[in-house]
Amino acid sequence: MKFKTVREGQQAVIFNLYGEGRLVVGPQRVFLYRERLEFLRVKIADAYQYLVVTDNEGAVQHIRGPSTIYENPLMYQSVAVKESSKIDANHLIVVYKRLKDSDVQRRIVQGPTVFTPEPDEWIHNFKWHGSDMKKNGRMIPGKNQFIQLPVIPDQFYFNVREVRTSDDTMITVKLMIFYELKDVTTMLDKTNDPIADMINAVCSDVISFSGKLTFEGFLKKTSSLSDLSTFPQLTQRAGGIGYIIQKVVYRGYEASDKLQEMQNAAIQSRTQIRLNAEIEEQKQKLVDFKLSREQERSKLGTCIHVKFGIIIEFIVIGLNMFNLAFIVKDPKILCDGLSSGRPSVFLHV
Repeated sequence: MKFKTVREGQQAVIFNLYGEGRLVVGPQRVFLYRERLEFLRVKIADAYQYLVVTDNEGAVQHIRGPSTIYENPLMYQSVAVKESSKIDANHLIVVYKRLKDSDVQRRIVQGPTVFTPEPDEWIHNFKWHGSDMKKNGRMIPGKNQFIQLPVIPDQFYFNVREVRTSDDTMITVKLMIFYELKDVTTMLDKTNDPIADMINAVCSDVISFSGKLTFEGFLKKTSSLSDLSTFPQLTQRAGGIGYIIQKVVYRGYEASDKLQEMQNAAIQSRTQIRLNAEIEEQKQKLVDFKLSREQERSKLGTCIHVKFGIIIEFIVIGLNMFNLAFIVKDPKILCDGLSSGRPSVFLHV
């Protein structure tokens, strides 16, 4: 025998020795005689949560928050708190509802909104190929799991492995694929994994493109791998599942270690030859510049010499006519004066 206090805001269940129980809502002080008191745990859901209540008859009820409920074993089998789906802008979720005649109805909920499902509703869980975080360009089946489907343009990296050219060269082609969802209903009806369908289609296109070319021919036509016309199966398959391919970007290729080493050596050799040619071209331009300047100086000296001789000859003839004589005071200054057209100031008669 003892007394127990149930405070305000608390609830408890008292069980007697026969297993019968009664609910006590505080504040109360109760006397127990051959009885056991159990305080009830409270479940609280905020504005972005909801309560999943299963009663003792198996019926399920969803109560949107904010809400509070006590786990009363006399009434409920279980009470759980779950998060509502906060749907972002440019995202949507696919909701299925079971009807009374066992049929299923599908509807699409567009964000932004907060969605709380009814007891007979469930949200579609997407399970697609996803990128391997350890190795860029590799896709893992079932890696990308989500419930909110983005409807904005997106892209992914993918490496098409074991591509064989016509001369039996094995390479890996690196691509980046840009796509956009256009028809949600078509996508849901036609495929479970659109990324897998795109991967299979682009592999087929790349193998078909490379199988017709030698390795050297492939290197010359790599620009075609950034043209959508090179990927007819990819664009056709994407359109059939509600997507459109915006563009495909070629990111390069990988080959075996030995072939890659040979290719790197060839690139290095070509680069060195080009640099040597540029250096030699600069040297030749410098030599041509020096020769042109020397030729200009030579022509100028010849002109001055001829002009100097002619002027002196005319001066001598004129002085002889008058029986006069002259003396050059400074030949260098005289030469400079002749070149300036004023020779007489340097003569002494």
